[in-house]
Amino acid sequence: MNLRLQSSNLCRRASIAMGKDCGFTNARMEHQAMKMMSFHTPELPEPLGLDLAKLRGGGSCPAQFYGETHEGLGVYVRYRGGALRVHVANKPGDDALDDGQCILQTQIGTRYDGTMSLTQFCTNFGVTVNGIIPEETDPEARRNADLTGQTTYWEGYLRQITIETSRRILSEACSTFPEALLVRPVLNDAYKLERLETTTPEQIDYWNAWLINGPSALAEVSIDPEFGVLPNSDQILVAISFSLWQYPAPRYTSQKRQAEADLGRTLFVPSERGMPEDIALATDTLSLSASFPKENHVVREDLAALGEAIEKLLPATQMECINLVSGDVIDRVEHPVDPAIVEWCSYGNNRWVAVTREKPNSPWVGIRPANL
Repeated sequence: MNLRLQSSNLCRRASIAMGKDCGFTNARMEHQAMKMMSFHTPELPEPLGLDLAKLRGGGSCPAQFYGETHEGLGVYVRYRGGALRVHVANKPGDDALDDGQCILQTQIGTRYDGTMSLTQFCTNFGVTVNGIIPEETDPEARRNADLTGQTTYWEGYLRQITIETSRRILSEACSTFPEALLVRPVLNDAYKLERLETTTPEQIDYWNAWLINGPSALAEVSIDPEFGVLPNSDQILVAISFSLWQYPAPRYTSQKRQAEADLGRTLFVPSERGMPEDIALATDTLSLSASFPKENHVVREDLAALGEAIEKLLPATQMECINLVSGDVIDRVEHPVDPAIVEWCSYGNNRWVAVTREKPNSPWVGIRPANL
């Protein structure tokens, strides 16, 4: 294989496919727009056609593999955040990552996926070890994402969500699938899944739950003490997690405290622990995810409808980024915000959705809804 030619072509295609578009300055990276629900169907790149003399590794977030070509060149593979990179050293003894060539870089998985077994890497990306694909030895490999392109993934990570809005979102999910069972896990003394019990959006008091469309009774749902609810081709399984259902008090510490010391003024931000009880507002990330065969258009349409309902609960809001020293508005952006946070900010000019700065010596920037 011509490594230089392979590196040039594949990395050029990857750089185009992975074009960056954050839409926010670095000073506001802490408060990027909440990502709405999205679909992702993996598309495998052209096989590498690479046979190695050695390869070992695995793991999660990141999954990492270390190998060696038959010519003695080091190989390094990293998979995290859905992104896979393969590096090969230029000469024996060189570090593949620091001194080598990138022969493959691709965004293959969902944005928070970072688990892959050695066998899955070899199978999906055209790599063999001494002429064969190694046998699967990872007992948890079946839990890993299917990157073959036969499965579509639907997910969303909704940041800064209040408890009241989380229950509205959960109610919309139940309305989208009116025959579905909303269940929460019941754990044994060893913290393994013992059984499921049904719950409601108003009553849920555990940090994770599943909405399962298809079964008419819990007895039809398969579970595993280690893995939780098991997928079933006849069921739609939506996994939902939100820590405030179980731990409702604000518990985070942000840069806000340093900003208060530097500015000599009091600032309030959601989910900050230690605020006065009458001002405190707990928020956290609400995640929803599901997977289904890519040709199942009915499921896709149902999940798309749920995504649209969620968008209506988190309307796009005009936000101002304000220099907290001068008071100047340095930027305006529009993105989805929990309405409960907008209302909370309206009760005082010292309430901010986020307080941050780009560098240690940069001005402090406060972010809050405009026209309050």
